[in-house]
Amino acid sequence: MSVTRSETPLSPEIPGRRGSTTFQSLTEHLRDGPLRTLLTLHVRAGVVAASEHDDGQRLEKLVELAQLSRMATAQFVDFTRELESLIEHLAAASGKLQ
Repeated sequence: MSVTRSETPLSPEIPGRRGSTTFQSLTEHLRDGPLRTLLTLHVRAGVVAASEHDDGQRLEKLVELAQLSRMATAQFVDFTRELESLIEHLAAASGKLQ
């Protein structure tokens, strides 16, 4: 067990997500990416808090929570970049690029 690093690579990418960015795809990306991961993190944190674990088991569960947190962060950064790209594209198309 690794306390500081994930033993398996975490991919912030959503399987099957391809093509140009639209308002609809951004909504789906947010829902299927960082929001879903944050919900999983929330549920698992509640389970850890409510469960009886010895120190070793609790440490392992906390490492898993940290991995989920890093994944959610990476997914949210990706979503933010995609949103900013759409804003720039729309601003350029409307002649309002600053």
